[in-house]
Amino acid sequence: MKLLNYKHWSLMLVISIMASCSQFEEMNYDPNKPTVVPTSGLLKQAQANLVYNMNGELAQLGSQYVQHFTQLEYVEKSNYDETGISSFTGMYRSGLFDLTEIVRLNESDFSKGDVLKYGDNNNQIAVANILKAWVFHNMTDIWGEIPYSEALRGREDIITPKYDTQEQIYDDLITQLENAIDLITISPEVPLQGDLIFNGNMTKWKAFAASLRLRIAMRLSEVDDTKANALINDADFANAFSTSSDYAHFTHFLTQDESNPIYYDNIIRGGGDYHVPSNTMLDYMILLNDPRISTYVNVAVNTGTYVGLEVGIPANSEDDISLINDNYGGQEAPSILMTGAEVLFIKAEAAQRGYIGGDAATFYNDAITASMEYNGVDAADIATYLAEPEVAYDVANWQEKIGAQKWLALYAQGVQAWAEWRRLDYPVLTPGVNAIAISSGIPRRRAYTSDEYSTNSVNVTEAVERSLGGKDLFTGSVWWDK
Repeated sequence: MKLLNYKHWSLMLVISIMASCSQFEEMNYDPNKPTVVPTSGLLKQAQANLVYNMNGELAQLGSQYVQHFTQLEYVEKSNYDETGISSFTGMYRSGLFDLTEIVRLNESDFSKGDVLKYGDNNNQIAVANILKAWVFHNMTDIWGEIPYSEALRGREDIITPKYDTQEQIYDDLITQLENAIDLITISPEVPLQGDLIFNGNMTKWKAFAASLRLRIAMRLSEVDDTKANALINDADFANAFSTSSDYAHFTHFLTQDESNPIYYDNIIRGGGDYHVPSNTMLDYMILLNDPRISTYVNVAVNTGTYVGLEVGIPANSEDDISLINDNYGGQEAPSILMTGAEVLFIKAEAAQRGYIGGDAATFYNDAITASMEYNGVDAADIATYLAEPEVAYDVANWQEKIGAQKWLALYAQGVQAWAEWRRLDYPVLTPGVNAIAISSGIPRRRAYTSDEYSTNSVNVTEAVERSLGGKDLFTGSVWWDK
């Protein structure tokens, strides 16, 4: 009997201690001071960081390669003399890490999860993975092979991740976007918070994911037409962007360090890196009587006309040339992730290649119209522009027509304009007269930087041998660039 009583009191003591610990935890838990960063804060931070990185120096380099922009005074970058810049490590360490952490937190079993997870868990996971797909897609199109499947796995002690082939990355990006689309709840019980792109609108996130999937699929067209054809069907366009009012924007904060990247470089940082419109683009727009020109650029102060600067040649005075209009270079100008016009150009090309039904010329005109409307052009001027002989669709030269008009519509979207120029090879561009003598002219990829060779030498060297024949040059081509 004494033994039974002893066991009884021991059990009661354990239960009492456990209850006291639970009560102690509740008493000492401060909901205003969570021990883990709220995922809404991580989402805001990731979006701001990644959009600024992708639409900053990298986009402006792309805009110089396709000759939307050139430099005002210090013209080294416009002439491709740019050794040792544009590392991708910052995107892994900040924005991509934050997105990975959002997924991890939402998939973890936290007892105080309602404090940590502001919004529907599945929608947070979907948005994080859509943004990761957007970033990795841009990165692999800039450099080629990059760390992907083993990246962001420091918790598993993977500190020197392997480089994946671009084909492997592309296949997984398509899968990730399809999974994200399936995961989205359009009317969640708890709205998504911390979203600076669509303000938690999940219908728009779903449309962006569908549009991004179409972009990635069409990027395969020259390297694997069969796969691109299988991935692009009529139904895929039903949920994607389709009008001038469909777009993914990031609106910048009106503070010095969070302004539009073009404004920051031109006005705040200033100096010889000042970006200005090139004569290549402006002369072409003048030739076509393109009414978007007044939205893209300003008239030159000294002449009152549109004057572009010759690529790679310093200007005598900024008053002699046109400058970037505030719609694209102002402090409040949004960074563009994607527009409905781009999706309609994809649709025109898909019809021309036989991937979908419909008339390619109609979709081509719809794409130009959407770009014009996006830039505030009225219906009469759009009709006049479409009637220009140099603009009218030509089945026999469809790549040239779509390539040139897409190039114009992707103004100030340097990474995408550069990618489409490499894929379609139009318009025909010539390096500036002072460009560094490199074998194939305009750069077709970014070289890996010295920090990769010092911290991940085995894997980066293997990637260069596998995909570039051992020569890590700007003139090497990424996988899909045929």
